[in-house]
Amino acid sequence: MASRPTLKTIADQVGVTVSAVSLALRNDLRISQATRERIQQAAKELGYVYNRHAAGLRRGDSGTVAVCLNDLSNPFFTEFLGHMEARFREADRMMLFCHAHETPSIQARFIRQMAEHGAAGLILVPVAGTTREDLDGPQVRHLQDFPLVLISRDVADTGFDRVINDDVLGIRLLFEHLYEAGHRRFAWLGGGGDTSTARDRECSFRQQMDAAGLPVTRDSVHHGPTTLEFGDAMLERLLTMPEPPTAIMCFSDIIAFGVLAACYRHGVRPGVDISVTGFDDMAAAAYSAPALTSVRVRTDLIGQCASELLLSRMAGEQYPPVRKVVPPELVVRASTGPAA
Repeated sequence: MASRPTLKTIADQVGVTVSAVSLALRNDLRISQATRERIQQAAKELGYVYNRHAAGLRRGDSGTVAVCLNDLSNPFFTEFLGHMEARFREADRMMLFCHAHETPSIQARFIRQMAEHGAAGLILVPVAGTTREDLDGPQVRHLQDFPLVLISRDVADTGFDRVINDDVLGIRLLFEHLYEAGHRRFAWLGGGGDTSTARDRECSFRQQMDAAGLPVTRDSVHHGPTTLEFGDAMLERLLTMPEPPTAIMCFSDIIAFGVLAACYRHGVRPGVDISVTGFDDMAAAAYSAPALTSVRVRTDLIGQCASELLLSRMAGEQYPPVRKVVPPELVVRASTGPAA
């Protein structure tokens, strides 16, 4: 097997120094255009492939960015990827990717492997239950002074940059929309308490109910996984109550889709007999039956802001940790209407 061509192979063929070849392949203007073109043509003919790993070792930067998402079974989280990948590609950065399956041990292992492979920075959607100790503790000293940006989910008091959605505002927008439509009997289908998003959204729901003078009872708040099955099963339970809710507010679109599916099985018309809302405004929300009223999380702005923060940290910029809160937008569709 023929040996892989090197910078010296090109230099010998063109009759220049190795350093001249290195500069020309990076399109450095210190090498004349004619010489650059000769060198680049020779590299192409020889099948030379730029060794980014070796270059990264020389400059102490691998050129890679690590991204760890908590759960790909929820399409919402994949929306961040497209916005971030485009920005990193523009910056000539390659992405390392991990699907953590909402499992702390997988997340911890990837963080360690990312450091071992010399990634230059990390964007992380923390898995449920992630604490400050998991990011700042003694077992992750390799993250000290490491460029890291958290998105979507917050981890309180950590010393890293965070870019998150304003979940409190999102719930307020939904509640006000439903309250103005005459709803007074509400149910909350939540996602537990292991993430900042679940806690903040439920807390905001309770605050809105209290401000409106409406009681929060055992029948008002229900916890469960972010699945279609949970939403589907909960509707039947809610309908058997002496006074069923006229509005069901769901922690996520996924849960709301399950509720909508169950409505038709029980002969309930969403948007007429009962109002249903989601949160996130995934692409599918506009095409459910009926189209789902939801809160649009600006994954584009969050992804872009996080990418810029990480690139600036990787470039060595020093400033206090940033906590950026991005306001969402209310999107009203046919799944909500006046209280029956």
